[in-house]
Amino acid sequence: MGLSELVGARLDAVHLTPETGLLVLTTWTPGGPRRVAVGLGPRVLGVAWARAVPAFAASVRHPLLAAAKAHLVGRFVRSAEFSPDDGSVLISLGDKAIEATLTARPVFAGGCVVRAGSEVSVQWSSAPARGHRALHLDAFPGEVGDIAAGDEGVRASDGLAAELRRAALLKALRAQTRRLARRSEAIQGDLSRLDDTERLRRTGRMLLAQGGAVPRGATVATLEDWEAGGTLEVQLDPAIPAKQQAERFFHEARRVQRGAEQMWARYESTERELEVVRALAAEVEAAVEVTSAQLRAWGDAARALKVVVHDGVDARGRVRSGSAPRTPYHAYRSDDGHRLLVGRGAADNDRLTVSVARPQDIWLHARGFPGAHVVVPLKKGESITPETLLDAATLAAHHSDARGDDFVEVTWTERRYVRKLRKSPVGQVSVDRERVLPLRVEPARLARLLASKDGA
Repeated sequence: MGLSELVGARLDAVHLTPETGLLVLTTWTPGGPRRVAVGLGPRVLGVAWARAVPAFAASVRHPLLAAAKAHLVGRFVRSAEFSPDDGSVLISLGDKAIEATLTARPVFAGGCVVRAGSEVSVQWSSAPARGHRALHLDAFPGEVGDIAAGDEGVRASDGLAAELRRAALLKALRAQTRRLARRSEAIQGDLSRLDDTERLRRTGRMLLAQGGAVPRGATVATLEDWEAGGTLEVQLDPAIPAKQQAERFFHEARRVQRGAEQMWARYESTERELEVVRALAAEVEAAVEVTSAQLRAWGDAARALKVVVHDGVDARGRVRSGSAPRTPYHAYRSDDGHRLLVGRGAADNDRLTVSVARPQDIWLHARGFPGAHVVVPLKKGESITPETLLDAATLAAHHSDARGDDFVEVTWTERRYVRKLRKSPVGQVSVDRERVLPLRVEPARLARLLASKDGA
């Protein structure tokens, strides 16, 4: 029996391991509880029955789980289907739905969308796991199948999540160790200047005693050092008599002396903190088996030491890469300061329209030509000005196959009337309430817009 077994079941809980992309749905059916494990990626793919729940699940503050709790948990499953053709899972609960798009292809783009009616409440999207081989749950069985295989996938996800979290914690602890070591070296450099205190005072005394013999306007004076022996070479301000400059050396000696106590206290505090961070890093690295309780304890200890741990997942539930996240659009500025977002390519057009744009934003596209989606972000209740609309339409025409034409028709409407149909080609959408703007391309306007591009 396939996913249709869930029809009529109540969704009781949703569990997610963000690092691996494992989503487990707990439902109550007339025959008892049933769990479905769905690999959303980047490190777990596929679908299977399971009994276990993730040990390293995210808290309800995670945006995907918060949306599920608000819109889905407690509702009854209206329909549930798995498509082996494209690896997609669609579960509908009344007028709500969780949609997970999966694939086992090397270039993976997986995700989960929680919808409230026609509006997307939150979307999970994941990128390929570079350098990591994805775990594959068994394809959803036609019969009830081997639940143990699904449980094994959950346990494998837990093991991988534990290692990823430990690696993130170790990385943060090592970074903190380097920062503290640099601070300690800097303080030691300041402390080394304390040895100069007596030399500064001695220089002041010698200058008071011998300054009268130094010619006025001299920039350097060589003084006999009666106390330590030898001579002292002193840099002078030629505008001030040498004897009067003795106070400058006394003042500097007092300043260094006043900071000595604070510098020693800061140095000792830094060394103690460095020792604790190094000990925690050694404990984390040496642990043979990592449990969720251990990770929580280590995390609490790290936060107490002001260690910032990046878990690899951003605030919207998307998996971070090692570098700054790539936006699906180029940003330009209209003449009145509005941001104009232009999709980078077909797949980016989908991301810009479905994930970035809000219902009230303005959406544009060159009519009858392949090209970029253009979005003008607006505040609720705000209307687009004619000049901004012309600017956005000019970019839509330029970033399309109509580039170079003097006259182009541009489709525009509010984003709420643009839909991405299921299984439609990449970059293709359906538009309701279409409005058409006949545009005569102005070279001066286009040049100004291209010059406004971020990073131009």
